[in-house]
Amino acid sequence: MNPERYLYGLDDSPPLALSLVYAVQWAVIIFPAYVIAAKIVTQALDLPAASEARFLQVTLVCSGLGTLFQTLWGHRYPLVEGPATAHLLTFVSLSPLGLGAVQGATLAAAACLALVAAAGAVRPLLRLFTPNVVGVILMLIAFSLLPHLIPPILGLDSRHGDASALVLAIALALMVIIAVLGHRLRGLWKTCNMALGLLLGTVVFAFLGRVSWTPLLAAPWLSLPRPWSSFSPQWHADAFIAFVLTYVAIAVNSMGSIQGIAAVTQSTRLDSALRRGLLATGISGMVCAVFGVVGTVSYSTGPGVVLASRVASRFPLAWCGLLVTAAAFFPKVAAALTLVPPAVVASALCVAMAGQLGAALAVIAADRTLAARDYFVVGLPVLIGTLLAFLPQSFIVSLSGMGRVFLGNGMVSGIVLVMLLEHGVFVQPKKESPA
Repeated sequence: MNPERYLYGLDDSPPLALSLVYAVQWAVIIFPAYVIAAKIVTQALDLPAASEARFLQVTLVCSGLGTLFQTLWGHRYPLVEGPATAHLLTFVSLSPLGLGAVQGATLAAAACLALVAAAGAVRPLLRLFTPNVVGVILMLIAFSLLPHLIPPILGLDSRHGDASALVLAIALALMVIIAVLGHRLRGLWKTCNMALGLLLGTVVFAFLGRVSWTPLLAAPWLSLPRPWSSFSPQWHADAFIAFVLTYVAIAVNSMGSIQGIAAVTQSTRLDSALRRGLLATGISGMVCAVFGVVGTVSYSTGPGVVLASRVASRFPLAWCGLLVTAAAFFPKVAAALTLVPPAVVASALCVAMAGQLGAALAVIAADRTLAARDYFVVGLPVLIGTLLAFLPQSFIVSLSGMGRVFLGNGMVSGIVLVMLLEHGVFVQPKKESPA
């Protein structure tokens, strides 16, 4: 990918004011995922309100510091860290065993990932990421988000139980507006198209009465998590096996996210990025185990946001990590980030994913003629991964073990399938050297 298409490259540091604007843009887009993950786990554990608030605070601290650590030392790409869906599903399914069993199994499984990465076992995996695999990963990232974007663009939330054609129309119009702003604006304004779209959408929905100011007004200015940690690990072999499988899925997810962002920014550091990124993911998982929260992973929305904003710098992500961490201690900040209606966030993500789909097609078809095998290698994983993403949550919960870990995450299943097809079922015969 040509770095000249970006106003700020991977290692460029934008002015502080702009970095903060980009950081807020990232935080607003990703913040709902933190709230949702915390809500699901606290409901599964049947925690009281005070413990629920503490769980969200610690989740923000681990995710924020994880983002800071990864962007400055780990993979060093513009990717935000947050609770891993695969880990969330296993966490909830094993919650009847108690938090101690979850902590012990997570700590051991995350340590295994860290040891594998530290031993340098990541390098042989690089050859698996061919143009077909990378392109499928980029497409799966976009399509696997669709089930989560449909309810908000229909206006469905805790306060509105019926779909709204007006909300849908505004969301679709906002997608077009954000895309047009990104195309028409010039200079610094071009990089703020998503932030401008988020602001415009929030204002429009405020006039429609779909912005609730109560959480912002009621939130205290300062609050500390109490207790910070309740670490009482217990050993359960079944839980350990489940979390080992979970961290296999997390590793695949992480490698996919890193490979995807490398394809649209800079691939020269990919070797070290995979090793350091997975090591940091393992360390972060161990820290999350101590605090009893869901382990983190590098979120896959990075390429889309980078392509939409034309800013590939990793340093705004570091500021985003600090902002998310600060939100844990200043509930007013967290409440302000949640003011943006879900429909507006979903619209911005749709624009980001549209750019990512274009990048995926460019990667797959770059400098070569596609053969018949390529249609199946690319098409089947994208179709099956998207199909699995739409499976009802009630069915996923009914599964156990490996079924829940992989079938519950369409992106991970699609990545595994495309690797099997590319390197196994439809493997290309080696060309014979001329005599």
